[in-house]
Amino acid sequence: MKKILLSLAALCCCMALGATNYTCHLEVTVNGNLAEQEEVPVVVVEENGYYTLTLKNFVLVQDGVSLPVGNIEVSGVTGQDQYGYTKISLVKPIQITAGDDPAVGGEDAWIGPLLGEVPIDLTARFTPTALDATIDIRLEAMGQTIGVKLFGVVPVVEGDVNGDNDVNISDVNKVVSIILSH
Repeated sequence: MKKILLSLAALCCCMALGATNYTCHLEVTVNGNLAEQEEVPVVVVEENGYYTLTLKNFVLVQDGVSLPVGNIEVSGVTGQDQYGYTKISLVKPIQITAGDDPAVGGEDAWIGPLLGEVPIDLTARFTPTALDATIDIRLEAMGQTIGVKLFGVVPVVEGDVNGDNDVNISDVNKVVSIILSH
């Protein structure tokens, strides 16, 4: 029995090694209306070069009204290490699952599972201490996009002149444009 418990504890420790927990500021835009929340937990797990990003028990709070959405999870995403952070991006449909926060209620309280598969567009960049992410959830049946922005404090990318969080040819074009305009 002790061997089984010890093996289980070792397995849990190994699984936790690749996980990084972040606390982010959240901004959600729905039909032009902005809702903000502080202290939203996000977990990124890296395993064998693939990343999983999870926003667990997501509850949209707008004008004092809570709307339990559920767990937003994208997995199997490859990352690119660049300029001191890791960047992941993905466009695909996902199923939002029911959350498990007992304060919200049972599985029926969460609207995410009722939506079926929803197309998302995810872009995230993170360091061991901070995460910034944008998740656009397209609700095609309703004709709207829900914009979710998660803010940590990822360092500014050196050489990113145009502010798109990448150093590329568009930064060179911006510098040339600035020089030519003077």
